[in-house]
Amino acid sequence: MKPNKFLAYLLVIVAATLVLTAGCKRSTSPANNAQAYSSPATSAPIRVSGEVDAAEPAIATARASDGSETIYVAWVEHRGQEADVMLRDFNSVGQPLRDAVRVNPNGVNATAWRGDPPTVALAPDGTLYVGWTSRVESDAGQSTDIKLSASHDGGQTFAPPVKVNDDPKLGDHGMHSLAVGPDGRVYVAWLDERNVKQIDEASMPDMPSGHHTEANREVFVSSSSDGGRTFSVNKSVGTDVCPCCKTNLAVASDGRVYLSWRQVLPGDFRHIAVAASGDAGATFSKPVVVSDDEWVLKGCPVTGAALLPEAKGKLRVLWYAAGSKGEHGIYWSESQDGGQTFAPRTLVAATGARGTPVLVDRSAASADNIWGVWETNDNGRIQITTARVGATPAVTTSVADKGELPAAAASTAEGFFVVYLVREGGKGTIWLASAGRNRESF
Repeated sequence: MKPNKFLAYLLVIVAATLVLTAGCKRSTSPANNAQAYSSPATSAPIRVSGEVDAAEPAIATARASDGSETIYVAWVEHRGQEADVMLRDFNSVGQPLRDAVRVNPNGVNATAWRGDPPTVALAPDGTLYVGWTSRVESDAGQSTDIKLSASHDGGQTFAPPVKVNDDPKLGDHGMHSLAVGPDGRVYVAWLDERNVKQIDEASMPDMPSGHHTEANREVFVSSSSDGGRTFSVNKSVGTDVCPCCKTNLAVASDGRVYLSWRQVLPGDFRHIAVAASGDAGATFSKPVVVSDDEWVLKGCPVTGAALLPEAKGKLRVLWYAAGSKGEHGIYWSESQDGGQTFAPRTLVAATGARGTPVLVDRSAASADNIWGVWETNDNGRIQITTARVGATPAVTTSVADKGELPAAAASTAEGFFVVYLVREGGKGTIWLASAGRNRESF
């Protein structure tokens, strides 16, 4: 995906319009089988970014041996065609611990858009990893690489970034995801065009005026067992992948790795697929489609799936669908056998939505305390919504009106934190709020 090219911008706009239109006549009401449920308390938000145009937030949390909690927020600062990945940390009551730190060492060579934000993850030994997409300029043209930066001092400094994709030729790499296993192994997945034959639009005279298309991608994965210093040979896990729908990685406490993407099936059906690995990413199972949503779209919906795994093969999946089968909205399903089969989908909220939703475990003490977070867009009203996800899904009140691109992370104690974008006056700012902690402030 070339986010800095007109084609990609146009594609995103068209796709977002399609998704918006699909849900514009539907209300953000609970599903028919949902029960009333009180909203978790949401704190007054705290501004994270400075005066520079900011977007694409990401978040992770860590708990120290003394019980203190640190919230790490990453985002991208845009200056025309130039961009930097920034990181800032906060304590559990929302106080900033340090000024923001730039992650990309050379400055201005990062690239991001609403479908491909940076990623943040923590290892059991406290190492902090930030993944991001880097713009590469050369005489042969422009391309993008997936980079990973590691910090061993809580985000104060970062080691030189490592290139994850191993193809020598120029090409696009993006829509990446990042996860760390219980053994500290680092996993990165992304969409890749190295083996993809590009579409010659000049050979398609019947294409409607103003419509552009883009070839499907492959989803690749790689891992590192030495703290992100080197990565394994890249492995293709799936083909005919939607070219601008985000991948997602998750690792269960028993080390099983799950990878999701939006599969393009014959007839332009675009459905969520999942593959799993029980051998630290050396091999992956045959991809399984989570649900036949009957969503036909000749374009990119720019929305992937959220994954939340448990040990012994349990996996929860949350995604948006706007197909002809049932209501347009947010759905969830779960697998009890390591992603080999999935239960029939359950409607969480009949709504228009944008971007990729998030799943967080609000409290490990309760089996029915899993929460979804997503950006709702109904009739032009943009807000961030949270909902309990389970046998009795229930939509709660908004976390933030005018909030976009939410990312969320569970508190290591209880509750969860949400970071999001607010765009006003042509400039974006990043904000942090806590939810589900039964109080009105941090």
